[in-house]
Amino acid sequence: MSQYFEAIRTSILYFPLIAVLSFVPYAYFQYRKVGYVQFNRSLVFYIFAFYAMTAFFLTILPLPEITEDFCARRAGKVIPSFFPFRFVKDTFREVQGNISLFSIVKSNAFMVTAFNVLLLMPLGFFLRYLFQIRYVAIATFIGLLSSLFFEVTQLTALYGLYPCRYRHFEVDDLITNTFGCFIGFVIARYSDLLPNVSRKPLLNQSDVTLTQRFLAIFVDSLLVILFTSYIIEGISTNIWLLSLMKVGLIFFYFILVSKLTNGQTFGKKLLGIRIIRMDGLRLTYRDLIARYGIFLILPFLVGEISRFLIDTRFDDKLYLFLYLLFLAIWFFGTVMVTFIRKDHRGWLDRFAHTTQVLVNRNNAGY
Repeated sequence: MSQYFEAIRTSILYFPLIAVLSFVPYAYFQYRKVGYVQFNRSLVFYIFAFYAMTAFFLTILPLPEITEDFCARRAGKVIPSFFPFRFVKDTFREVQGNISLFSIVKSNAFMVTAFNVLLLMPLGFFLRYLFQIRYVAIATFIGLLSSLFFEVTQLTALYGLYPCRYRHFEVDDLITNTFGCFIGFVIARYSDLLPNVSRKPLLNQSDVTLTQRFLAIFVDSLLVILFTSYIIEGISTNIWLLSLMKVGLIFFYFILVSKLTNGQTFGKKLLGIRIIRMDGLRLTYRDLIARYGIFLILPFLVGEISRFLIDTRFDDKLYLFLYLLFLAIWFFGTVMVTFIRKDHRGWLDRFAHTTQVLVNRNNAGY
């Protein structure tokens, strides 16, 4: 049982990182596919992702240490089994003639078989409930392919990462896993009491959602941070020259690119939104500088100056406190205000008399 708990602990440890890294692509796909991110469906999808990760870890963990006698210690012990329904023979041999329901259920062979059935039961359930597969034959075939993937992973010693096999390949696992997927699919037919996670049609949406705004900001900020960290930081050691180059990058990305694309940065283009003027006229550099210049470049300059002062006067915490206070005010004005106002227009849009709308939608956001 300890190896099962290790697989679950490993999934709990790594799943948050996977969830964070996959959220932006997942949300982008949802917006492009159905026009919004459905909470119920997203929650069930990430539960499925956690289950899939755990199921895979259960078939490979714990990973043994590779030693000089790694293969010698396993010679003749880890042999593939191509004999179907061997678990029946193993179960009766283990009970040693004491055939009773209690002795059979208590036997190790039965417990392993039951676990193999349970392993892919959730897969069959998700195939019906989440992925809306209606035919039992298709779901069963997917279960067979999934089990075959697990068994091939074990048969090939984790695709050659280990010098020889350390887990058993058994045809019985294919049979019991596939049967478990079938049972899970049948059970999912009675899931009407669960929340609806079907793919709904595009909502009659006229406003940009807060999720779209934050995802666009996240993508744009990530691109700027990556370019700054891996390109600009290595060009010079002069703090003022680096600051000037960073300001130039912000100006180029948020202002020049937005002007050339009529209000779309890369992040906004991914999420299908753009910036427009409230009066409907074409964006000018003045509008973009009013929107981005003050509220993006100003906190950056304050941060650079504060960092310089902190580096030169590290014994004085006043500069750090003032900078954090400034960032808190800036965060409230640019982010939190969008939650409070009904039109979701923060200080940036209000100051520049702009708003954000969905691409190819008229009169949105007014």
